[in-house]
Amino acid sequence: MDEYFLQFLWKFQKFESKELILSNGSSLTVFQTGHQNHHSGPDFLEAKIKIDDLTWSGSVEIHYKSSDWNRHKHQTDRAYENVILHVVWINDGDILVNEEPLPTLEMSQYVATNLEQEYRRYINQPEVIRCGPKLGDIPQIQISAMIDRAVASRLQEKSVRVLDTLEQLGGDWEETVYQTLARNFGFKTNAEAFLKLASSLPYHVIRKHAGKEQQIYALIFGMAGFLEDPVDEYQASLSAEFSYLAKKFQLHRMLDRHHWKHAKMRPANFPSVRLSQFAAFLTQENQLLANLLNISGRKEAVGFLQKSLPDYWNSHFDFGKPTTKSPRIGTKSIENIIINSLAPVLGAYSKYLDEVIYLERAQHILEQLPPESNHVIQKWIDRGVTPGNGAETQGLIYQYQSFCTPKKCLRCNIGMFILNPPK
Repeated sequence: MDEYFLQFLWKFQKFESKELILSNGSSLTVFQTGHQNHHSGPDFLEAKIKIDDLTWSGSVEIHYKSSDWNRHKHQTDRAYENVILHVVWINDGDILVNEEPLPTLEMSQYVATNLEQEYRRYINQPEVIRCGPKLGDIPQIQISAMIDRAVASRLQEKSVRVLDTLEQLGGDWEETVYQTLARNFGFKTNAEAFLKLASSLPYHVIRKHAGKEQQIYALIFGMAGFLEDPVDEYQASLSAEFSYLAKKFQLHRMLDRHHWKHAKMRPANFPSVRLSQFAAFLTQENQLLANLLNISGRKEAVGFLQKSLPDYWNSHFDFGKPTTKSPRIGTKSIENIIINSLAPVLGAYSKYLDEVIYLERAQHILEQLPPESNHVIQKWIDRGVTPGNGAETQGLIYQYQSFCTPKKCLRCNIGMFILNPPK
């Protein structure tokens, strides 16, 4: 029996119509169940009940067994001092608060068996998107509301990661933007290697060489471990430049070439190509935060990220390995960086300043992107939910990962609509 179901029973008072009696024999009348708390602390806040002839206002805590109170260490948490009622499925012993028994309702005595069975059948379906077969019967306004909330939550989730990085870097926004972008330039395969590169090569060193292509490429490829044993004149010139700069700035390389993953990659995704694209970006952008904050639409975001490559990297996918196709960063890659770096930074900055304008701008940019295509989105499409833009695909990914997969149907308005249909 999961606590989501128990909270659902309490919230909507899914009890048989008979008098509620507490474990100590007192009668219970519920005036207000309280508003559900999705953060730390009691499950419902500001409830109002009457026990016998005395009216109480305070918090309600829900558990499967009453002994879970002590198992969760609520007895030592002051956040639970205002609990006026303990609602459990099984009462396996009194809980003492300030040496007095905590009023306890054993709800299993008041819930119809078929209600529990119906919930179990629904939640234990093999289908991950459990509402899938019924989505065609759900009003569009409910589906739109689900997506809108999920879009906001997805952006907030990614923004929190940016703020965590900001805190770790002592409030340095330029370094935070630099490291956030670096990680994303590595995409999934080489994200950690790119982050290690950025962590070992501070952005203030890069900024000292703003606009100086040779120096920035030498720093990026040198710190990435790509300048050992040069195979051509260009690589040798970068290697010599890096030797000088590494000594000047006392840089300590943390990466070697073997740390970068190449397996099963097309040349366009090779780490050498991504490093050249990142170096081109850093050569031509020297005020990351200010320029990012001025982005208000997709076109500006693409212009911010898509930089021209030097002649060598227009004709090579690695040192000494020529190509006839320029490895310029592609549209899909840019959209990925917008989704995973630019929009989250705007969202984080909005939260940092408590200014909604940057959050609105982030969402507007996402809405201008085409919908993403992946196996999660295809599952939604197969069930009749077709996203219209990048913001909506981000929302559907969040919904799938945060609600569908962990079976949190009773935290989702669609699941609630199905399991607690309007009368």
